Parts: sequence; C-alpha cells; structure tokens
Amino acid sequence: MENELGRFKLVETKSVIYKDGKKQPHIHRYYEGFAVWHGAESTVEVTVRCNSDPNAECGFVRLRWAVDNSAELENRLVDYTLDCFVRKNAPAADIEIWSAGFDDDSDEIPEPMPPEEFKKHISINFLCVEDDGTISAEMDLDGLFTDHGFMIDIDADGNLLNGALWG
Repeated sequence: MENELGRFKLVETKSVIYKDGKKQPHIHRYYEGFAVWHGAESTVEVTVRCNSDPNAECGFVRLRWAVDNSAELENRLVDYTLDCFVRKNAPAADIEIWSAGFDDDSDEIPEPMPPEEFKKHISINFLCVEDDGTISAEMDLDGLFTDHGFMIDIDADGNLLNGALWG
C-alpha cells in the first residue's frame, strides 16, 4: 500500500493462543514500512498495528498526526532524550559515553560529551503506532551507548510519558 504517508505492506503472522483453556488460532496483523518525514526530506521506519482495527484506520490517523507534526515532534523527542541523560543537579555536566571506539576502531573509552554535542547525535529511528493511538518512538543514539536506543512512549494526546535506554 502506498499513500501520502509513505509505503507500507501488511504483515500477518499466525500463532496459537490459549483462551478459556482452549487453543485458538490467532493472527497478528500490522503494517510495516517507511513514512515520509519532514515533508519528504527523509523517511522513518514505521509499524502500524491493526489487531483490533483490521484496516488500521486509527493507527494511520495517528501516523498522519505524527507526519504532519514531524519537525516539532522530533524536536520534542530529541530534547526529551537529552533531558533524560542530563543530571538534574548538574545540567551542564558532560554525559558519559559507553561505546569504546565511538569515533574510530580503537578500544579507547571516549571522553564524556557536553550536552549540546550529545544532542547532535540524537535522531528518530523508528515509530510504532498502536491500535489505541499511542506511539512508541525509538531514538537513535548514533552508537554512543554500544548500539542501545532510547524508547519514548507517547500517549494518544501527544504527551511524552516516559523514556528508557534499551537494546
């Protein structure tokens, strides 16, 4: 499927679940693809879940909101990510980097990075839009934390709820 939001394909996986003590077939459905981001300047990998909404209408409406507000949303996500790494009692303190060999193939541990420099390495990598209109956004940290990412949950009203390093 291709539309003004991007290109997506429907994926279906079959499994068996137990409900009321009985085996029942279950089909897990979602769209995966790439959404237009920042007015076609780039794309972002996206999953739109559609288990309780077979046509993923709610998910695509929510994706439309994210795409229409992509510049502002990405700025909020980057700032939120940075805020989670900055110490509240020392906001100007450098951020410790975990990834040895960040700039090259050496085994040297990189020097801590000033917050404004760290911010330049944060970008959006992936969005997962759920049936209920919530979104999980994975932020790419440019290898600064041994290939870990930072996941941020967004509620159906667009509020950033929480974030965590993962990977």
